[in-house]
Amino acid sequence: MLNKKIVLAIFTLQGSGAERFVLTLAKAFLDLGYEPHIIIFKNVIELPVPAGVKLHVFPYQALRILPKKIRRRVASKLFDQFVLRFIGQPSLILSNLYPVDFILSQSALENIHFVIHNTTSKELGCNDSDTSSIDNTLAIYDNKSCVSVSDGVEQDLLTIMKGDIESRVIHNPVDIDLVRDTALEFTPEQVPYILHIGKFKEAKRHDILLRAYAHSQVEYPLVLIGKGPLEEEIRALSTELGIAEKVLFLGFKSNPYPYINNAELMVVSSDFEGFSIAILEAVALTTPIVSTDCPSGPNELLEQHQLVSVGDYKALGEKMATAIENKQDYIIELDQAYLPVEVAKKYLALI
Repeated sequence: MLNKKIVLAIFTLQGSGAERFVLTLAKAFLDLGYEPHIIIFKNVIELPVPAGVKLHVFPYQALRILPKKIRRRVASKLFDQFVLRFIGQPSLILSNLYPVDFILSQSALENIHFVIHNTTSKELGCNDSDTSSIDNTLAIYDNKSCVSVSDGVEQDLLTIMKGDIESRVIHNPVDIDLVRDTALEFTPEQVPYILHIGKFKEAKRHDILLRAYAHSQVEYPLVLIGKGPLEEEIRALSTELGIAEKVLFLGFKSNPYPYINNAELMVVSSDFEGFSIAILEAVALTTPIVSTDCPSGPNELLEQHQLVSVGDYKALGEKMATAIENKQDYIIELDQAYLPVEVAKKYLALI
């Protein structure tokens, strides 16, 4: 009899792209008749877990008192025991993000695959003069099975790993029904507006976004959804640029879809991405989009005229102004290959 238990492991469900990926994929497995289990390592849940998907909290936080040198080994053994006790042997385990990858790389459970969500060299700051990050990456993924969420993410990982991994690409899914249904729950009071969604961290380049917005001279306000360590710095920059009254900081939203659905334009300003789920959701909602041509993902989803060079705020601002005047040219059709069930079938082929 086919074992239909599937484990998706991730540190928290704290509202970012990888977390939404886990929830969407778990629901797709459920729809296909499988038994998905999500295991989080810290009890932080900001996103709704689909009915029928089983959620477990692995008590990793209690292990933080242990020295780092032994914590990984102890955590991996306890994780294995936790899974076998509360779930049983799964037919498939998908590990998502550090430090979960770091721990599960020493697991003795069968059929673990590591889903690579980010451009590893950028995320870890890998460079030829500092080999420690590369060594850490090698220690996690060496001779492991990795699934990259975009072609660019895979190529970056293969460059670091020098080919010493089993690698494949499976693009992220977008739950069209969920996105479109929840997009109708309300109409944001800020309409009309330009939208950006993302954590306030360096990779998202809110500084480039604000400078581009100021340069564009577009009259619509700029709505920012997200939170993060650089928020106060970006608030200060909006004041410095004289646009503070037009930049609206709305914080994290568990349901961002009405904002995407009603935006005049969505903008991505990142230095790097893995495979932007926010772009995929905007495509599903037929929202116009412009983006930096960053590694990896935007150029696999968007057309060339929607992209500008990374870090070029003037080009991004001019592209924003052009897109506002020609919105239909910046809307693209969603490829059916991104439907959750189709993506889930590709993961099930790993069993």
